[in-house]
Amino acid sequence: MRRAIARELMDAPVDDVGELEGNLRDIAFSNARFGGTAPVVAALRRTGLPRVELLDVGSGAGDVVAALLDDASRRGVDLRVTCLDSSEQMLALARRTTGGDPSVAFVRADGAALPFGDGAFDVAICTLALHHFEPAAARALLGELRRVARVAPVVCDLRRSALAFAATWLWSRTSRNRLTRHDAPLSVRRAYTPDEALGLARDAGWRAPHVRREPFFRMTLTDESAA
Repeated sequence: MRRAIARELMDAPVDDVGELEGNLRDIAFSNARFGGTAPVVAALRRTGLPRVELLDVGSGAGDVVAALLDDASRRGVDLRVTCLDSSEQMLALARRTTGGDPSVAFVRADGAALPFGDGAFDVAICTLALHHFEPAAARALLGELRRVARVAPVVCDLRRSALAFAATWLWSRTSRNRLTRHDAPLSVRRAYTPDEALGLARDAGWRAPHVRREPFFRMTLTDESAA
């Protein structure tokens, strides 16, 4: 399946906030049930750090951050998070999701040009956002994640394939949300294959990129020399 070049409805500000919230609830459900959250939790655990400064690029509504905070609390890990998104609309929803947690900060910026110094964070994550970037911008994003992550960059996204598209299209029909029904199948068509993601990471300067094929047509990209 050839990679699609198209815009999703949520790439632009959404006039109906209730409709956007419904779409984000569908995304949070799929992250929790279909492998979007668990690989990121596992990657953070593998660092073995008792205190973690974490950057979440393209944080969306903050559901992955909320899961990371809950897991860190149960394990006695001091987790400090900066949620970064280019959309103020998304950041407002992430503030609500994280419930004013004082360990979470919010920054509006472009993921391909992060406003932080080298090694400013222990871990930099990006979940379900890589496919929103065309190759040149994706390389820039991955390079920035590598630059600001002292220990490890972690990217979790969809894997493009005809089977993934068919399964996602069928799942999207279970939702009445217009954004979900349009964007979910398109997200798969915009996604990279594991080999493409590895190539982008190498071009972006990752030292030893490794991709794990996750269940439900997901993948996790890490820099194994640092993880």
